[in-house]
Amino acid sequence: MNDKDYNNTFKFVLRQGNLLLCEKIFDADKFNPFTRYSIDIRDILPRAITKLQKILSKKKYDILFEVGRIDTSIKNSANHYYDLYHHTQNIIDSYPQQIKNNLRYNPQTIIQQIDDKTIKGVECKIGFYINENPIVERVFYVDGYNPVSRWSVDVVNSVVEITDVISDKIKESDIKNMWDDYDLINIRGLSINQIRELSFSKRCEMLRRIKKA
Repeated sequence: MNDKDYNNTFKFVLRQGNLLLCEKIFDADKFNPFTRYSIDIRDILPRAITKLQKILSKKKYDILFEVGRIDTSIKNSANHYYDLYHHTQNIIDSYPQQIKNNLRYNPQTIIQQIDDKTIKGVECKIGFYINENPIVERVFYVDGYNPVSRWSVDVVNSVVEITDVISDKIKESDIKNMWDDYDLINIRGLSINQIRELSFSKRCEMLRRIKKA
């Protein structure tokens, strides 16, 4: 879905360095304004990163393609099916040496020492955005990064699953916020426009007083 189809969009992005590996965009307009701009998904990120580290460091991907479609099953018909990654590498190998190394996708592993902890792997990054504005970003490292993952549908499936978890969390938050709006309207007598104009701290303070009453 093109982000132009919505007025407001959420976007989850996975990058390796400057290379976009995968992104998922979904409609932010179906959530209330307060929900859209008070999102906290930090508790989701550690598990999401662990999942992506495992996917990006798999030893083998069955990525075979036929003209016009991707097929993740193993086929033996060499006339019709190709290993996308190795097929691309073979094409690159036919180029002159001076441009071959620049075209070949082989990100380098880095090693960093932070206090008593050694970080080793290929640098990757995830980010969650609203209308290109970052909500949260995290850099992480993949030890044993497999360049073939760049073409793997496993990566796409993982990003979709992570985005679904984020969407579910936003929905839960949106339901809670609607009930809070209900209390502010029916107990404090505010209009919906007055509620939308409340600062985050003022809203929290008013709700705290309602719950204490």
